[in-house]
Amino acid sequence: MSVNIDLAFTVTGAADEPQAREIAGALEELMREESIDGYVRITVGVDADGACRVLGKSRFPLSISGFHRWQPHFEGLFAMTVADVTAAARTQIDWGYPDEEY
Repeated sequence: MSVNIDLAFTVTGAADEPQAREIAGALEELMREESIDGYVRITVGVDADGACRVLGKSRFPLSISGFHRWQPHFEGLFAMTVADVTAAARTQIDWGYPDEEY
């Protein structure tokens, strides 16, 4: 059975904008590998204090079969992908369930 899922994530702790862009590129590759690259928009932002972050958000709900199995798989790959660029980065993934929202 498939479930509709909203995906949003934030990566903080990049040393600078070039490193944040490297993280974004690595995450774009992960999205391609997971066949959701056309569905997730990834951007790099720089705060007023110079802190860089990578943001991602699904453009519309993702239809995922076996989400309960895929979620830990994806979260593990996500964390490894970011850590391969820099161990200093912190990740946060937020899942939404639009079919349950009224």
